Amino acid sequence: MTLVEKLNQELHSNLKPINHESLNKTFVGYSNLYKQSIFVKQFAKRQGDYTEEMVTNQLNDRVITNMLIDDKYILVLKDVKPRDISSSVDQNLAFKMGQVLGNFHTHVQPFPKIKIVKNQFDNYLSEINTFQDSFYKNKLIKVARKIKSNKNEIQENLKTNSNFVLHGDVGIRNYKYINGKLALIDFEKARLGPAYQDFIKLFYQDFSLNQKLINSFLKGYSTENSDYQLSNLTKQYLVFTTAIGILNYTEKINDIAFRNIGKRMLDSIED
Repeated sequence: MTLVEKLNQELHSNLKPINHESLNKTFVGYSNLYKQSIFVKQFAKRQGDYTEEMVTNQLNDRVITNMLIDDKYILVLKDVKPRDISSSVDQNLAFKMGQVLGNFHTHVQPFPKIKIVKNQFDNYLSEINTFQDSFYKNKLIKVARKIKSNKNEIQENLKTNSNFVLHGDVGIRNYKYINGKLALIDFEKARLGPAYQDFIKLFYQDFSLNQKLINSFLKGYSTENSDYQLSNLTKQYLVFTTAIGILNYTEKINDIAFRNIGKRMLDSIED
């Protein structure tokens, strides 16, 4: 039996797979067992399933149950029929997106076994040395040396400000309209860290560093949480580590568009 057949047997349902941009498989359908429409998400690792459940329980009553089938972790949720937001974000929408994330950061509290953003300064040079692109490799090494020379200052700044539960994957695709209200979905990557970490991917990838959108987003964010400021050096460090992750990924997977985002991040860091 396939996974969906086993799920349908277990949940007395008519689940159908739906397209999802993450690597997790998702299904939607009606469950006669629970007498309602359900959304089912499969996770490869227990941590993702656990994290999604812990965060969701703080935000709403969607969680129905979870189960283990064929070594796959399954979370069963009430289906809320989320609708996509516009891919062409204007300043008004950016403001509301900021409000939603600010509300998330102020309301979701740390929970047992939550992941913590690690700041492994000494591991970056060895990772960078594996890169093939010589120009950006040299740029990365140069920035890494600057970062390392200011290690104590950055670590202290992060230690003071890494007290927020981050969403972990803030982007247009994870904002949806639910019952007419803008909301975030997909919490499996939530972790403890500095609020600014949640801005980086959105600003560089979805906003393309459009300053009007960024300013509107931050104005909206500040209505819910004004405690997000970091030193410029620490912000550069977080952008730098994000760029390393992207460039490392695109060294292995041929994704030119994503690679260009990593390069844009690197180019934005002051020498």
